[in-house]
Amino acid sequence: MDGTFDIERASAGDIPALAFVWKDSWYESHAALSFGKEPDQTYFEARAAKLLPDCLIARKEGEPVGLVSWQENELYQLFVLPGVYGGGLAAELIERAETAMREAGHKQLFLLCRVGNDRARAFYEKQGWQVAQLADSPEGSVIGYLEDAMWRMEKYLA
Repeated sequence: MDGTFDIERASAGDIPALAFVWKDSWYESHAALSFGKEPDQTYFEARAAKLLPDCLIARKEGEPVGLVSWQENELYQLFVLPGVYGGGLAAELIERAETAMREAGHKQLFLLCRVGNDRARAFYEKQGWQVAQLADSPEGSVIGYLEDAMWRMEKYLA
């Protein structure tokens, strides 16, 4: 892939595509941290529906390859398919989400990154985010609420 992506606001018609990206990316990056539960497409479709309207979907040659969503000043979800890792898509998606949050008047942003997801943490740090503290997951895990330690990472916008 040459690094050219089409990025646009996601709509209700994109929910299956968002769920596909989220599910495949999640299995690559989070499954080992998920207490052995394997959520299915239905689980991800229900969660993807809640990302709208503050969600972008990225496509490559018409196929879904990434997503980013935010809620107020929280970078909520960021996933790209493993086949596009290293192509700059994740950085572009996070930049666009930060821009949208800045335009909404937010200067202090945060995200929650599961403790143990060292690859994601390193990526966020490369994008200028810093670990501020440890926190519990407000949503628990895929099998219900369990102690689920998260790094609360923050970024201040100029």
